[in-house]
Amino acid sequence: MNKKDRKYYIFIALILITIIIVELEKPKPIDWRFTLEQKDKIPYGTYVLFNTINDIFNEKQIVINNKTTWELSKEQDESLKNYIYIAETFEIDKSETLTLLDLAEKGNNIFISSRRFAGLFADTLKFAVSYAFFNDSISKLNFYNKKLKRSIPYVYKKSASFNFFNSLDTTNCEILAYDKEKNVIFFRQAFGKGFFYVSTVPEVFTNYAMITEKNYEFAYKMLSYLPVRNTIWDEYYKPFRKEKKSSLSFLLGERSLKTAYYMLLFTILLFVIFSAKRKQRIIPIIKPHKNKTTEFVHTISGLYYKSKNHKDIALKRFRYLNNFLQNKYNINLSDKEGVNIEKTALKTGTDSDLLKKLLFDHSKITKLETISEQLLIRFNKLIEDIYNQCQ
Repeated sequence: MNKKDRKYYIFIALILITIIIVELEKPKPIDWRFTLEQKDKIPYGTYVLFNTINDIFNEKQIVINNKTTWELSKEQDESLKNYIYIAETFEIDKSETLTLLDLAEKGNNIFISSRRFAGLFADTLKFAVSYAFFNDSISKLNFYNKKLKRSIPYVYKKSASFNFFNSLDTTNCEILAYDKEKNVIFFRQAFGKGFFYVSTVPEVFTNYAMITEKNYEFAYKMLSYLPVRNTIWDEYYKPFRKEKKSSLSFLLGERSLKTAYYMLLFTILLFVIFSAKRKQRIIPIIKPHKNKTTEFVHTISGLYYKSKNHKDIALKRFRYLNNFLQNKYNINLSDKEGVNIEKTALKTGTDSDLLKKLLFDHSKITKLETISEQLLIRFNKLIEDIYNQCQ
């Protein structure tokens, strides 16, 4: 290799090294797309909700659906289920609307949360949606049900939603939740043997609302209206539903692959230029290091466990169990003076000694500032045993 050729190689190497260093040092921008997809850990994905939803439905089967409701209905058995749709715009055609109505007529429960609704569905249930303009850009939400209502409303800032129902068939529906202007944002309507649960606030189910703004309780309470059944989780009606892509479009859609692709083109161009008059040895490919970044969101349980806040975990597990017993058996374990252990055990099919141990440990945990990991594990096992024994 003569000195002139060595100069070209050094020049190319310096360019490649510079590009690699710039890419490695460049922070990955946060993706603020409103995808609502269960795999997305970005702020407006629903990864956290989907990975904790079994706490609500007591480990029942959660099935992801990527087909239209009409196609899905042809494959389902006759067992009753919950159907959950979380979308930005819920727009379905006549056949899909009739399919949803038929599912509800048979006794299934349909939960739909969307900013906008269009088509026959909204006309059939006789509702319309408007957008409110608040000067402070803060949304405050709460429930009408006294068991679910909180003295301080749930506050949403960056994830705030201002859509509400401006027209409802109030003779046939029950209003469940409202915003700070008392606008309706969530209602239930009976249809045949089943129910439609409809809301205008899909934002409350996003990672950002549940983790950053710590409003996961509001989302869980909304879904707690659904019975404990096998559940269909819709992914078909999402804003960025994934279509078939060509190899090139997939490559350009991934940041690291896109960088590598353009680096390859640039290297080939330089090679052609410098090889125009002479044959050169192949420039070795320098593979860029993988750009690894910390995951944006962990599930709620992981976050609390890593912080070693065992008491908070225990109290939240007890609260979810209590909500389950209230909804299913109308039993409130928090009212310790009014709880009859023997009647509660008979009504739920659980062991009375198990209930006594649970209430004793709960009282003990409440009084302590911190608890050990062993006490948390024992307390959690008591809760799981009660779930398993409930009739």
